[in-house]
Amino acid sequence: MKLYRDNPIASDRMGILWALNGIEDAVIIEFGPAGTTHFSIEGLMQFGIDIKAKTFTTHMDEHDVTFGNEDRIIDAIIEVDLIEKPKYLFVIGSSITSIIGIDLESVRLQVQDKIRSKIILLPDCDFQNDYRYGVEMTLKILVDEVVKNAPVLEKSQYYNILGLGIYDYNRSSDLYEIRRLMKDNFSLELATTFMLDTNLESIEQASRAMINIVIHEEGIAAAEILREQYNQPYICVTPYGIKGTKKWLKCIGDLLNISYNSTDNNELELIAYKESDLKRRISKLDNNRVYINNNIHNKCLEDYLSDLGFKKTNDNKKSIINFSDGIEALKKPNVIQINYPSFGQENGYQYTPYMGYRGAHYLAQKIYNTITKAEVLN
Repeated sequence: MKLYRDNPIASDRMGILWALNGIEDAVIIEFGPAGTTHFSIEGLMQFGIDIKAKTFTTHMDEHDVTFGNEDRIIDAIIEVDLIEKPKYLFVIGSSITSIIGIDLESVRLQVQDKIRSKIILLPDCDFQNDYRYGVEMTLKILVDEVVKNAPVLEKSQYYNILGLGIYDYNRSSDLYEIRRLMKDNFSLELATTFMLDTNLESIEQASRAMINIVIHEEGIAAAEILREQYNQPYICVTPYGIKGTKKWLKCIGDLLNISYNSTDNNELELIAYKESDLKRRISKLDNNRVYINNNIHNKCLEDYLSDLGFKKTNDNKKSIINFSDGIEALKKPNVIQINYPSFGQENGYQYTPYMGYRGAHYLAQKIYNTITKAEVLN
């Protein structure tokens, strides 16, 4: 059994299911025991959102396991197609079907001509990779099987977002801020996020976008396919802080050959003052070490904290501030929650971003106040 310092990182299977459950009209069939599907649905509840995607399970018994019987999955596909009438039907196996060697491709070949839905098979999971790999694979499948399945549209004033999903702790606020910045600076509207507050029709129309905004690295592979297929450039920079946001906007403007309209100077001056004030305070600290939970992989966040004057440490007992999950945030006053799990805590308000200019303001305020709590209570 592995030993973890922090909560174990979710598997690739969970990443696949998380990505698909951000699509409002996705219909998913899992070939496996009901318990595994129940576990995944319970996992979705921690995100505090209303899941509109529909997930079905075939269940399995000892006869299916012993003889490799495929009747349940075939019957389920035909029944769901008849009742739900989805345009696309996502089919995924389970750890049990992987062990006994069920060939879902042969199932697809047997049943595809009998139904109206297009069957999209999701890869078997070996549980050796984390959820990011599952998200990456799902995004590639959505591009290959959904976007490429639709007519190519003429480019217009749209952009896509890749790598932002329901599993991102501050997704609602960060998405709102990104949309605001893209609208105010480039007059561009969002086409699709692929896996957050979107639907399959919007994903089909992804080819109309002028650019793809990759928020996390798991979106790069899909962005590469879109660039090759539709000549869409992409940027992979997460806009943290004033410096990071300016760099982000400049990169987008350069790729599109558009000069962007700068944000209101009065607002930017206030945010710059708050950041400078925070930097002065950090420079005077005896302990300027910051700990970032091992489940978080974001170089842009690390660069932002380094620019403020923090030094990263791998020991969360020696840091003045920890960036971690909801469990740690409930236990310690010096924790800023930046990822899940999160139990019994709401985070649906759209105006507290971590990204963008307003995110720079809010995060500077949050860090400043957390330092105060850490100094008073330690």
